[in-house]
Amino acid sequence: MSYEGYPMGLDYYPCHYGGSRIVFRGPAVKLKRPYTAVIGGSEVYGKYVEDPFTDQLAELTGRRVVNMGVMNAGVDAFALDDALMQVIASAEIVVVQTTGAHNISNRFYTVHPRRNDRFLQASRLLTDLYRDVDFSDFSFTRHMLTTLRMQSPERFARIETELSQAWIARMRTLLSRIPGKRVLLHIEDSTDYGLGPEPPFVNSEMILALQGTFDKFLQCDVSEDCGESQLDGMIFDETERESALRMLSADAHERIAVALARVLRRTNGMAA
Repeated sequence: MSYEGYPMGLDYYPCHYGGSRIVFRGPAVKLKRPYTAVIGGSEVYGKYVEDPFTDQLAELTGRRVVNMGVMNAGVDAFALDDALMQVIASAEIVVVQTTGAHNISNRFYTVHPRRNDRFLQASRLLTDLYRDVDFSDFSFTRHMLTTLRMQSPERFARIETELSQAWIARMRTLLSRIPGKRVLLHIEDSTDYGLGPEPPFVNSEMILALQGTFDKFLQCDVSEDCGESQLDGMIFDETERESALRMLSADAHERIAVALARVLRRTNGMAA
């Protein structure tokens, strides 16, 4: 879809919450209790979609819903931001999306604290493991990990193990700091963009390891939302077509909103 009717593209009404430096999609929601916070990555943010599932969720439930999605975010964007954690901890219900394990700091490398897809530094462990790689060539985690996997799948297995362990530990810490009701949202896509299914390096065993730290679980498979048809209802410039193809479709946003509304009604003691 072109920008017809949207001469400058979508206005995401950028805003901040709780004094955090992270920029969120607006319009800003007043943090008047009770409210529901939805934290996660690009899927929650809803790029190229006029009505992300968070907005639709608010309409379906009549609840105040705060979109706290961050493009390319990992767990660190939230768990390491004390200002944000205060906002999250004050929510009656918190929906936590399972973001990829590639965008968190770990024993092998460090990511930017807010822009978690940005690779900052390789540890001695990683440079010793891949002596044949110049890490100054990398700015983004996905590019680096794709290269390392191609360079040596055998050595890369050690990185995958570390990412899995770090993700479980970080998620358990995050969820343990949320006093309200916690809904774990797993949006999966079997499409391989170089690091396997989305979200990268997160599997059912890892989610199982989180049992006891959340109240409800919702799994949404968006694998069939691929190809040109998924662009229906999305607003983007032709130069952004490839980027739009990797974002959640308008139809997927609608399905997730409906499914999540049912879960929230049950979580809140209401009839589904």
